[in-house]
This record gives sequence, C-alpha cells and structure tokens, in this order.
Amino acid sequence: MKLHIKIVQLLTVVLLAAGAGCMKVLEEQPRATIDPEYFKTAEGLEGGIAGIYSSFRGHWGTQIFTQLFNGGTDEMIRGGAADVQHNFTYSSLMKSNTNDYAGFWNSMYININTANGILQFGPGAQMDEGKKAQLLAQAKFLRAFCYFYLVTTYGDVPLHLTFNTAVEAADARSPIVEVYDAIIKDLQDAAAVLPNQPAAGLGKPAYKATALYLLAKTYLWRGWSSAATAGDFTNAFNTAKSIIDNKGTYGLDLWPIFAQGFLEGNEYGRETIMVVDHTKDLKFGENSQTGTGASNLKENKSNFFFRPNYPTVNANYPAAGGAYVCVRDVQNGRPWQRIRPNMRYLLDVAFANRATDSRYDGTFQTIWLSNSVPGSVKGTAGAATPRGTLINGVDTAIWMADRVVTPAERAAFKGIIFEPEHLSGATVPYTSLLFPSLRKWDDSTRADMNDYSDRPYILFRFSEVYLIAAEAALKGGGTLQQAADMLNVLRIRAALKPGQTPGEYAAAVAAQTITPAQVTLDFILDERTRELYGESCRWYDLSRTKTLVDRIKKYNTEAAAGVAPGHMLRPIPQQQIDLVTEGPAFPQNPWYGN
Repeated sequence: MKLHIKIVQLLTVVLLAAGAGCMKVLEEQPRATIDPEYFKTAEGLEGGIAGIYSSFRGHWGTQIFTQLFNGGTDEMIRGGAADVQHNFTYSSLMKSNTNDYAGFWNSMYININTANGILQFGPGAQMDEGKKAQLLAQAKFLRAFCYFYLVTTYGDVPLHLTFNTAVEAADARSPIVEVYDAIIKDLQDAAAVLPNQPAAGLGKPAYKATALYLLAKTYLWRGWSSAATAGDFTNAFNTAKSIIDNKGTYGLDLWPIFAQGFLEGNEYGRETIMVVDHTKDLKFGENSQTGTGASNLKENKSNFFFRPNYPTVNANYPAAGGAYVCVRDVQNGRPWQRIRPNMRYLLDVAFANRATDSRYDGTFQTIWLSNSVPGSVKGTAGAATPRGTLINGVDTAIWMADRVVTPAERAAFKGIIFEPEHLSGATVPYTSLLFPSLRKWDDSTRADMNDYSDRPYILFRFSEVYLIAAEAALKGGGTLQQAADMLNVLRIRAALKPGQTPGEYAAAVAAQTITPAQVTLDFILDERTRELYGESCRWYDLSRTKTLVDRIKKYNTEAAAGVAPGHMLRPIPQQQIDLVTEGPAFPQNPWYGN
C-alpha cells in the first residue's frame, strides 16, 4: 500500500511503527530510508523477516485488538471495565472511531512493503542458495498472511506487490478477486519450498503446514465470498485433509486431553501450528520492566483481559462487610474485566453438554481457593464467612456455578457461590465484574502479580484444521459423512476427562459422537466455540459465514439492537481515507460512511 509517507524505513523504524499496533491511532515517524540494496544482503533478508514476525506482537494479545475482534459476537459481552464499548454494542460511535483499526491496517501494509522489498530484491542476495530460498518463501507466506487478514477484515483493499519508495497521495481498493488470487499464489509458492517442520530451536516460524493451513482457510473464505470459484470448498477440504493425512510428517497431532494444548510449556507442542512469540527481554520484547505495571502497548496481556474482579468478593457477599475471601496473586491473575463470557449462549447452547464434554472445564476457571494473602500457606486460616472459616489452599472461596444451586448447597458451602445471571432463580448472579474466567492464557511464571505474560500467543492450532475441513465438506467440498467424521475426532477427544472410569469414558464417547444428519452450519459454529473460544477468531467466523446478525440477535442481548449486515466488515480507518488527496476518493465500507 502507498501509505503517503516514506515506508522505506530502517528495520528498527519498521519495528517501532508496527509496535504501536493496538493504539487507536498509529503515529508513523519514519526517520530514514532503506536502499533496496539492503534487501540483497543476508542481513536484509533475515532482518526483514524478523521485523514482520515481531510486528504481530502489536496485535494478538494486546488490549484494543483483543476487544475489537472478540467483542460484539455471540460468545462475549462487555466486562465492567471494557474499552471501545461501541464495538461491543455496534453503536453509532463506531462511525466516529474508525481509527480504532488504524494500527492494524498500517502495520499490515508496512509488513507487506517489507515483504515486497525482500521478494523484489532478495533473489540477488549473495548467500547460501538454500537459505535464501527459505527466506523468500517466508516472505511469501508473511505477505499472504497480512493480505489474508486485511481482506477478511475490510473486504476490498489495495493490492501492492512491488516495493514502494515514494511518497504518494493516491491509492485505490483492488477487487477482492485479485487479492484472493494473490494470497493463494503466495501460499502455494511458499508451501512448495518451506520445510516440513520448523528448524529446531527457532520456535515455530512458518513451515509447510503453516502455509497449507492458511491456504485451506483462504479457500474456505473465498468460497463464501463474492469472489468464489466452483472448486473453493473442495480445495479447502482437500488441503485441510492433506495436513491431517500427513500430520506425522509435519510433527502435528492432537493432545489426548483438550486442555493440554494450553498448558504452560506446551505452546510449541504437537497441536500448535503458529504462535506470536514474546519474551521478557527488554531489548527484544519491547516490554515494561517487570513489577512496574505492564504499560507497554506491545506486551501480551491476554492473561488480564478475561479475568473477573475476584479480589473484591468479601466474606458476607452480596452484603457488605468481612474480609476479602481471595486476594490478588500471580496464580489467579490481574483482573482487568475487559471481556466476559456470554453465558446465555455458552451454557445453554455451545457448552450445554458439559457432563460429557471436557472443553468447558478446559476453557474456564470457575473456582478460586481461599488465600488470605498472596502466597498463603496451605492449611492456615483465611476469611471467616457466616458459614465458617475458610482454610487457605484447601477451601473453595469463590465458585462460579454453571447452574442455580439449592438453598441446602448454599448453606453447606463456606465460600461464596455465584450463579448465571440469565437463569431464573439465581440469587447471587454473575455481574459485569464477577464471572467465570478464561484460563487459556494464564501465566503463573510471572515475577509480579501485575506483570504481562511472556508466553507465546497460540495463533493457529491443528484442531482447527478439522473444523475447516468439516465446514468445507458441509458447503459441498466433501460429504456430510466426512464433515461428521472430522467433527467427531474433536468431540471424542473432548470426551476424555481426568479420573474417568472406562465405563464413564465409553458413555461419554457415545454421547459425543454425532451422525451426518446432525451436521449443520450452526452446529459447526457451536463446535468452533467449544474448541476455539477466546482465540480472537469469533468475529471472523461469523463474518465469513454471514451469520453475524442472526446469531447476535438470537444470543447477544446487549448488541442485538445495534448489529447490522454492514458490520460483517470492519471500517477503513479515517486516517487512510484522509491521506488519499489525489485521484478518486478512497471509499469507506458501507454502514460506517452513512
């Protein structure tokens, strides 16, 4: 894209600009230019690739981005401390706040221009030919990655495949068909060259399965779009199935138990295809000093956003008085309350089969043990409630029940029991500040209770390959039997729970197994919630399948009145529109420009 500034920047400047990705307005400050000759060196190729990967830390796991792409869906509603609240409810304020998306837009195009420089001038680099081929394939994958997120977020976007060195004031959106064609070609080229597995010791940069995963998902998206071709769903199914059939070659597999995919230490494991890396190193991670409150915009704070304000629950709750039954500590996390689960949908629909499906328990923390001070010694006395004195590390101080409890249960429970607010008869309901907590991103290794997380952010998972295949099969790329088979792999995996007897497991497997007649689009979307809740893909799923309006009106009472078909695209940042001062005006997406 021609960003109307000199994008040809030193790599350090590229990193600085992209690092502000979760700001509502990205402030570009180019300070130098790169001679194209730089991309003819090994240093230029390696530095450019590293810079693009680094920029992703400015989005996934950051505060504004997380709310922009998780809020306003059937799965999630506003927490008591939510930012960008207009995005949760689709209020008219979205029209005057389009620069919420400027950081994402700008950094994707900075990355694309860097990839263009690598691909245009990199073939002339004097270096090992095999290594050079791998770096060029990485650049093709990364350019496709950026365009994939641009086209699926905004629709028609400018398509620029050559390195830009000039300041220009004109730009135009390209037809969506051309953008999809360019993405598919880049991914096919990358998959043909990238290795079967990532090199040891390098985390998980793109390898063959990464490119094939994104290729399958691109075919799926295009099949739903106005640019659809007759073979898109078939190609999506076949590409996804090829990954599954060759999972051993790619070092991929499902963990035996759903929750293992998010255990600390498993981020680079068998089920992970791609991550956004993080580090505590202040030089490379662009982080705050530990213990200072996590103030840098590029830090991974996914361990904060979904956590309730558990330290405010006192011993007499909901009445006033008494000591707090839990205090903030590293294990339970920092409660930012930005986003809370929409239990009307989750408990009644997506996770209705909690008895036989382990994914609700694997996704949410619902109990907090008593701790009178951080690091309380197990077995010591905690807060005294009207029903008895809590024992630290032993007694449950807070229980977010998934049902309405009986008076006898409440009387026998020393701690505080909360109940889903939408259920009739709830006496101590969930609130916008107190609710079950998403546990996928927890980080117990932080030095201070207020610190950001340095865990890698899991972006692509092998389990989603089965979901892509099932959706493609439903849409005609395969059979309903094949769709059911793909879903059953995940559903049977979810039947396994710790401590089951063989008989209990057999009964759970039978309950989890579905028939082809049960496979519908709504069923697949519910399955995607069960598998992928909180992984920043729900708005994209509802946009792709054109179900955003129907499902929000059905399940999300706070957004139902405001949602409209135009919300299946996000707004072009006003900053971009204002910078096009020559030639035709740069158009805004429908709804946002009205």
